[in-house]
Amino acid sequence: MIGDLLSTETAVVAAVLVVSAALQTATGFGFAILSAPVLAAVLGPGPAVSTIVATGVLVDVLVLLAGGRRPQPRVRDVVSLGLWSLPGLIVGAVLLRELPSTALQLMVAAAVLYAVVHRLRPRRPRRPRDGDGAERWWSPAPAGLASGVLSTSTTLGGPPVVLYLTRRPRTPQQTRDTLVALSLFRLPLSVAALLLTGTWFQPASLPLLWSAIVVGYVIGRWAFARMDLVRYERAVLAALVAAALTAIVAAIT
Repeated sequence: MIGDLLSTETAVVAAVLVVSAALQTATGFGFAILSAPVLAAVLGPGPAVSTIVATGVLVDVLVLLAGGRRPQPRVRDVVSLGLWSLPGLIVGAVLLRELPSTALQLMVAAAVLYAVVHRLRPRRPRRPRDGDGAERWWSPAPAGLASGVLSTSTTLGGPPVVLYLTRRPRTPQQTRDTLVALSLFRLPLSVAALLLTGTWFQPASLPLLWSAIVVGYVIGRWAFARMDLVRYERAVLAALVAAALTAIVAAIT
């Protein structure tokens, strides 16, 4: 047990989770986007997915409940996106089992780069249009399905949902809390899909990794309160690009 706790591999994973949890806490996104490429290179795609699922839930709970405020998720979005993602969760778990690690690492890199591009794209003020309040029942389907596939195959199910939510009249607080609540809503579905397809791996040294998450959360809250947000945003984007390059290098070497 002591050797496991002190192993270089575990230390690297814990360090990555500290940074990823700090990023998620300070910006509201990025836990899996930053940790998935590195953990996939260190542990392999399968164990990386299980580790991120098992530790990411603690980040979500802390962000949603430990900030001393009332959460504001859009329940309708959480339920509709969660139900539409169910078939995608199963498909993604099958892809995790069947695809070679190189293909999965390239999927991770592509999803990270997509998130970077989306983050860099200028946001124009959205003008209200007739019918904005009447979304059709199938509107969340593409985002939910794509997010489900990416969630269980790479843990990077956030970008399709972010794109869906930010194109609609929701406040930033609602968007952030909806993303976190959706992740918690899908947690048992994700674990079940991984178990059914035989792609769940029990993370090693889980108490130590949860401790790393708490440390990252504390650092993230401190950074959010004190750091210059413009410079921090640049640092975030640099970290995301580095994570994508890590996944590409791991896939081709």
